[in-house]
Amino acid sequence: MKNRRIFTTGEIVYDIIFRDGQPVAARPGGAMLNSSVSLGRSKLPVSFAGTCGNDQVGNLIKQFLRDNGVDTSYLHLENAQSIIALAFLDENYNASYSFYKGASPPENPSLPEPAEHDILLFGSFYSVSGPTRHAASKLRSAALKSGSLIIYDPNFRSSHLSDLEKVKPYIEENIESSVIVRGSDEDFNNIFGTSSASETWELPCFRNCTALLYTRSADGVDLCINNNLKHYSVPAIKPVSTIGAGDSFNAGIIAALYENGAHRSDLAKLSEKAWDMVVKRGIEFSSAVCMSYDNYIPHP
Repeated sequence: MKNRRIFTTGEIVYDIIFRDGQPVAARPGGAMLNSSVSLGRSKLPVSFAGTCGNDQVGNLIKQFLRDNGVDTSYLHLENAQSIIALAFLDENYNASYSFYKGASPPENPSLPEPAEHDILLFGSFYSVSGPTRHAASKLRSAALKSGSLIIYDPNFRSSHLSDLEKVKPYIEENIESSVIVRGSDEDFNNIFGTSSASETWELPCFRNCTALLYTRSADGVDLCINNNLKHYSVPAIKPVSTIGAGDSFNAGIIAALYENGAHRSDLAKLSEKAWDMVVKRGIEFSSAVCMSYDNYIPHP
């Protein structure tokens, strides 16, 4: 549809990636930012809403987004330092993080106003904690009111388990407001203690959702929709880094939904063939990201 847009909102960090104790790469990062760059590189109309410092790192990130086709009208540069994340890759190329906190969003940031046929992607700890939760909830509520297609990724890591009791109600609220939820087996085990897609899909907070995409790394992807569950295998690859793999999976499914003209109102009626295409695109994007130190797909 003409003028249809994609909006993403989340944290902004600058990732410094370590392998065997040595820095090997540095990249702009943050879960939803990564997704927006993959969408921008796919030539789709994407806007990113978030906050970073008005410093050298923040200006570098702003220019990087623009260079990759991402609209920065809702990017706020605050008079504080940008957030730095040290990402340490283990033997399986998965990352553990140390964060050096920086800029917080303004009290009433300028936010986009999603329309009926737009798509909103949000999630991560950004959407459930402190002042950033307020901004994310405001945007989510606007998207819900207008009838936008809302996609939520909890992206909840074990490092946040000490905060689980406090933020779990907000996670459940985000799920209840969303049309599609995409998360990993690790996410849902950390949050709910579930160990399968079907067990997760049966939780009360999913009652309003149209679909759950449950990713299991090399063990594939499970799609839950209506009363059906379908499994998809993934190709065997030798990864360089898994940072951004889930974020780019999100970008892949959004790209396929956008190109297929899928809207919130007709999503439940999508054919099995159409869903196959959606999941396949997510797997393609995710696999491509794992083959480099980039957090996003390569330029087409």
